[in-house]
Order: sequence, then C-alpha cells, then structure tokens
Amino acid sequence: MKKGKKILCVMVLAALAASGCGSSGEKKKNEDVFRVGVPHLMTTYDHTKGFDGWSTTRIGVGETVVKFDADGKLVSWLADFDGNVFTVKDVKFSDGSRVTAKDICDSLTNSCKKNIRAKNVMKNSSWKVLAENKFEYTGEKSILTDPLFCIAKGNLYTGGKVISYTPQKAVVERNGRTYEYVAISDSTTRGMSMETGEVDAVFDVNPMYYKNRVHAEVGGARTIMGRLNMRSGRPLRDPKLRKILVECIDLASMEKALHGYVICNPNYSRYTKSNRAYKLAKVDKPVTLELLFFDSRPEFKIIAEATQMQAKAAGIDIKLKNVHVNALRDMELGGDFDIVLSSTTNIQSGTVENYYRLYFDSNSPENTTKYNNPAFDAATSLQEMQDILDKDYAVIVYGNPLHNRVSKKKLVPLNPLDFYYDVDEVK
Repeated sequence: MKKGKKILCVMVLAALAASGCGSSGEKKKNEDVFRVGVPHLMTTYDHTKGFDGWSTTRIGVGETVVKFDADGKLVSWLADFDGNVFTVKDVKFSDGSRVTAKDICDSLTNSCKKNIRAKNVMKNSSWKVLAENKFEYTGEKSILTDPLFCIAKGNLYTGGKVISYTPQKAVVERNGRTYEYVAISDSTTRGMSMETGEVDAVFDVNPMYYKNRVHAEVGGARTIMGRLNMRSGRPLRDPKLRKILVECIDLASMEKALHGYVICNPNYSRYTKSNRAYKLAKVDKPVTLELLFFDSRPEFKIIAEATQMQAKAAGIDIKLKNVHVNALRDMELGGDFDIVLSSTTNIQSGTVENYYRLYFDSNSPENTTKYNNPAFDAATSLQEMQDILDKDYAVIVYGNPLHNRVSKKKLVPLNPLDFYYDVDEVK
C-alpha cells in the first residue's frame, strides 16, 4: 500500500508539474496578445458590405487613402497628395505585394459597384491612374476617409492580417503583435472587463473607470439624433405629432444625467445652428410609438429613457426596444420603426453631400425615414438644410458624444473619429 501511495504521489506531482509548465507557457502566450474591449463588431469585416467597413478600420486591418488625425485634420495615409494628384506611399498588402495606383483606383471602383451608398456619395467624384504610383482624384477628399473606401485587392488589406473573425471576437496580427478585439455590448460589463483584467484597453465607458488607469477623452465627431419615420401609415407621418414630439424634448433637463457622456445641443452639425426650442404641448388623443436603440454606449439608454419620460408629459407613450446594431440596420431598411436613435459622424459635414443628404435627401438610399422635401433637396448650404429640417420637425438632435479609452499603458492619441480604435503603445 505504501509503495502504491508513493507511486500515486509521484504521478500527481508529475501531473501538477506538467500542468504548471502548461500554465506558464499559456501565460507567456497570453502576454503576447493585446486584448481590447469594444462596443460591437459588425457582421463581417468586408468594407464593401453595408457599414461593415467600420470594423475593417477599427480592428486595424483596412486603411484608406487619407484619414483624419487626432486633431481632426485631413492627412495622408496610404498616399500623399498635392491638389488632386496622389502619390502612393511605399505600402504593401498583407501578402507582401506592393500597392499601386491602379490597385487604389480599382478598389474605389469596386466599392462603388458593390455598395449603393458608396456610389451615391461618390457621384460627383472621379479618379484615374496617371502612373504606377500616381493617380488623380477629383472630388471632396474627406469622402475618402470613409471605411467604405478601404483599399483592398480581393480579400487582402494593407493593415494587419485577420486570423479569425466573428461578430463577437476578431483576432488580428499587426506589426508583429496579436490583437484580440472582444465585442462587449453592455457598457457596464465592458467597463468591468478592465477591472477584472479581461482586457488591456476598453472604449467608451463610464468615466468612473478612469480611476487608477490611463485614460484619454476627446470630443467625438458625432451627432446623436432620433430620426423619425415618416413612411406612409406610420404615426409620425403626421407633422403635428412630429412637432409636439420634437418640441417636448428638453435638453437642459438631460444635461446632468449625460454629463461626461454627451455635450447636449440641438445643432445638427458643428457648422450650423438650430432654431429648435423646448415647448411642451399635449396631443389630442393618446399615441404609442416605439423607439429603437442599441445600448452599446452609456448615453443611449439614458437618452432613450429621458425621451420616454418627457414624451409622456405630452401624452405620447414611447415603448423602448434595445436592438443589436446588426439587426437594427435591417429594421431600419424595412421601415419597421417609429424612432431610431443613432450616432453618426459629422466631421465630414463641411460638405453638403457627405452628411445631410445621406440621411435626408429624398434620393439617398440611407434615407430610411422617407423624409421628402424638394426644398431640402434643392438647398445649397448646410444652414439652409438645418433650417428646413427644423421647420419640418424631421429629427430630434440631442448633442455630441464624448469618445473615451481606458488602458493599462499609455497609447497613441485618441482619434475623435471612431473609425479607428487606436491601441498601439507609445514608443
């Protein structure tokens, strides 16, 4: 028995030793992975599909000809530019092949063939190859920052290499390191993932998680708005109801709850001023509306609940529905909503085509509310468009969200345009 026990003991110790070695190896392997907690990942990372390109750039795989830097200035990325002439930098696709001017022009053409939104925003732009490393682009350069126009050759991109991808987790190899992007839709859970050590960096969380961590915060280049469905048969087709709904929203009363998340203002963009004012009135008879939102950032739920409460004072019963962003897109396109909360980029709104027309021009494929006003379509300035939208009560504008990042180490400056999840360490 003693001999048997001794043999058993040796076997257990051997197993523990093997287990210990395995744990040490696994720990070393895990240390080579930089984990990032993000609000969500799109269905695919194919930049030509819908808005999936936002994941292509966010996970550091897709790159565009130009981009906005941390100061909101348009700068070169894959190509330098002088006027309309672009010179391709010494960059390569993930298979090692050099990027040419033809590759870039072909990629832009491919995006426009496959994505109706790309074709729409590029309708006044053109491009042609001048030499192996030079091409001419005529049009608004800021359009080129959209992830729709990531440069690719087949499934090859110029940034990192995708090892695996699902809407829950993306694993990417970039610059000799492995990055793991984990989608954590609940903002509280996302914030806690830093506390538990599950991730090394996390985006867009409650400022309470700044404590004892490196953090960066920047005014986001976005506008949070509630778009109102004006399709035939929907309640908000009635302009009187829209007026009561829009004017019952008191942004001043939301400021305290949104402090640290949103800078409240009714202006549709940084270039315009809204004439909208708070004026509570009541509907003639009870109305029930459904508001769709995706609770990926702390402010969405706060805004949804505040809107519900304020509308109740006007006799409007708003039912809230939290829908994942990938399903929300389908519901919008199908017209199955009354109000949808969205956070859209406005850094490009220095041009008429890039922003206002995208959501409210009667011919735009992204005009899911079916707003239709010939005066808006014919408008030539941003302020004129803002005035028409205000007059028609076409949208509720809440303000501009703050963008933040919490990390264990100091990382490169945070970009206000969250097309990019900046997680490279400062060298």
